[in-house]
Amino acid sequence: MALADEIKKLRDDSLAALDEAHNYYSHTKSAWRLLQQFLRQGRKVTIRNLATGSTVEEHELPALAQKYVTGYLTSATFQHFVSLFEDFVFGFLRAWLIEDPRSLSKKQLTFGTVLESSDRIEIVRTVVERELVDLAYDRVDAWFKYLEKTAKLGCPTQGQIEQLAEIKASRDVLVHNRGAANAKYVEKSKGFARFREGETLEIPEQYHRESWQLIRQVVTDIANAGIGKLP
Repeated sequence: MALADEIKKLRDDSLAALDEAHNYYSHTKSAWRLLQQFLRQGRKVTIRNLATGSTVEEHELPALAQKYVTGYLTSATFQHFVSLFEDFVFGFLRAWLIEDPRSLSKKQLTFGTVLESSDRIEIVRTVVERELVDLAYDRVDAWFKYLEKTAKLGCPTQGQIEQLAEIKASRDVLVHNRGAANAKYVEKSKGFARFREGETLEIPEQYHRESWQLIRQVVTDIANAGIGKLP
């Protein structure tokens, strides 16, 4: 597949997955609202979870709906947005570097790795993967410095990068620190930090939507800029 076609597919697949994730969020919220309307009509409901052995009656569901939507649903879909964004950025870099690996010419491999590789493209893929594994553990701004050095796309903007750094730091707090903002969050987020160290991180609906919109825009901009640089 030509690089331009590969980038187009990566862009389209990423945007479709982002839309699907937001649809899941929106549709699930609507489903809970419909259930609440159903309950206001005086209907009786019993929900049993055979795995945990728990039983929930209709009078418990309104409070659970609020908790599930503002807590679990919002957090889970927000984290998924960030995962899709990471997949796009590193998918783009992988495709670009495999097509033009000259920037990796000083990287070294053991002779054993060379012997185990079936051809040149496998060697290139091995070097690229090692490069990206190291980069993945670096900060968001380092990702985009590397992207600019490699592809010279001129995007995203510095402001967008700083916003994305806060979004990624929020995701990391949710995954690794049970939602409690820490010193790493504050330091990585810089001027965009929404919480101080020790505070419980929240994902309001507007922030959730704006994060999705920003990620979607940056995915589009990077892909289109990359395609525009190709013959």
